[in-house]
Amino acid sequence: MAVAQTDSVAYSQGFAFTEGVYLDFFQFRSNKPIPKSRIVLDGDTTRPDILKQTLSKSTFQWRDSNGVVQTTKVNTVWGYSENKTVYALLNSQFNRIVVIGSICHFTSYVTDYRYTGPGTYPNQQYGAPVETLQQYILDVATGQYYIFQISAMEYILQRDPVLYAEYTALKKKQKRDQMFIYLRKYNEKHPLMFPR
Repeated sequence: MAVAQTDSVAYSQGFAFTEGVYLDFFQFRSNKPIPKSRIVLDGDTTRPDILKQTLSKSTFQWRDSNGVVQTTKVNTVWGYSENKTVYALLNSQFNRIVVIGSICHFTSYVTDYRYTGPGTYPNQQYGAPVETLQQYILDVATGQYYIFQISAMEYILQRDPVLYAEYTALKKKQKRDQMFIYLRKYNEKHPLMFPR
């Protein structure tokens, strides 16, 4: 069922995200996480980062609508919201979403391994682990994550024929240099809407 525009509000700086844990992407889209008040918090509950602390373990507990305590593995949640900030779980870590819009942007550390010799079985990870910072985008229309690169931007921009035509007409270096500009242009033309 389609939601009428009057039942929604466009995201803007300082938007009041409900604090809590998103079990899935749809809870993020509807701004309806498991509220902080129903989460069994670990440690000093007055800490401003109590959700971060609670989710630093392998599981957390929360009370469902009937008051029954549920236990959930942290690595299965989509993310959480705390202090007007949204964090998404990717690469086994919670990453602060810096740009929120129809296309969200954030960074996440990725661990690769420097290979030092032949492996004993296919896809074996061995050698020295090396962490690199990778830029990502989240396509809020689909819930899919993409590495922030030209091909991902072109794929999403196809939904807006004017922006797509402008962007694909650029030379490769210009496309790379203007990815952020087109991300912002797209977000301005297609604001991210949340239910009231």
